[in-house]
Amino acid sequence: MSEENHTEVKNETNNYQEIQENLMERAEEIKKKACEIEEQVSSNINELMGVTAEKLDKAADKMHNTAEFFRNNNVSKVKEDMSSVIRQNPGKSLLGGILLGFIFGKIFFK
Repeated sequence: MSEENHTEVKNETNNYQEIQENLMERAEEIKKKACEIEEQVSSNINELMGVTAEKLDKAADKMHNTAEFFRNNNVSKVKEDMSSVIRQNPGKSLLGGILLGFIFGKIFFK
């Protein structure tokens, strides 16, 4: 019986070593996959940050231009410019006024 027990223990030891090796291989595969995912996420974040920075720059430029317009123009200047545009395009101006009136009417008189 001693020899049977010895063979059994040897088989169990071999099974344990095989399981341990399989676990180590799987752990290494998982570690490799995690590194690949980390690189991909980092790349995506960098790309997104670049796009966001570009859009924020454009928005800041537009805000700056708008602020400059209001600094350089007063109400009477804006009124003169509007009058000039209306004189040059009376049909489009009338249609735009009607459309704005309709929109404001819908907004304020629901």
